[in-house]
Amino acid sequence: MGLSMRRGLAPAVAGMLVLGLAAVLPRPADAAFVQFNSRATFDALGPFVAVDWGVFGPDGTTISTPDSRTVGPLTVGVSSSQGALMRADEGVSFTGTFAPGDHLLTDAGSESDTFIVRFDSPVKGFGTQIDAHYQSGPFTGFVEVFSAASALLFTADFSGVATTDEDNSAPFVGILSSAADISFARFFVDQPDPLDPAGALAINRLDVLVPEPVTLALFAPALTGLLWLRRRRRA
Repeated sequence: MGLSMRRGLAPAVAGMLVLGLAAVLPRPADAAFVQFNSRATFDALGPFVAVDWGVFGPDGTTISTPDSRTVGPLTVGVSSSQGALMRADEGVSFTGTFAPGDHLLTDAGSESDTFIVRFDSPVKGFGTQIDAHYQSGPFTGFVEVFSAASALLFTADFSGVATTDEDNSAPFVGILSSAADISFARFFVDQPDPLDPAGALAINRLDVLVPEPVTLALFAPALTGLLWLRRRRRA
């Protein structure tokens, strides 16, 4: 094979790699979002990373934010508009509508707070249960998800009733994107109290859908061709 032909093959093989990657990598511009209200349904979507807030310490631990922990392949950061969050366990320092023993992430006594959960690399989705803190009765709220460029991608609304029943009735909010484009989320609860319209909140285990790694097996023929061309050139 002539040198000019071999030089022509290299761009062609590289083009095959580019086209292959374009076919399997997500396209944020085409992303669509679906909201789920059942943990079982959400978890059935595929393998997920279960972020147990116990990684930030035992019940009663104050978390100076921002702070982060690594769980499996994922590093999760937390931050608060008040500068601090707290670890609580249902049935110990928190009595609400989670299941007894649940490890929770909540405010650190501000009684009016929002907080942010951030991912070290964009994810496809996540889900958690949410309860209001301090005040009993009906509440509404929302979870906003953002891109790495801080663009608002989707808002999931929810509602619930805060009680002390510890019956695992806290509303579940699951968000799925068709592309791995979620970099962080903001949680907010609103209660119908004219003196304190913004209520604090708590969330339990966060189940996160991370993008599947692109397997090199998909591009084995193209990679083999590039290696063959390199050996020929050296020869």
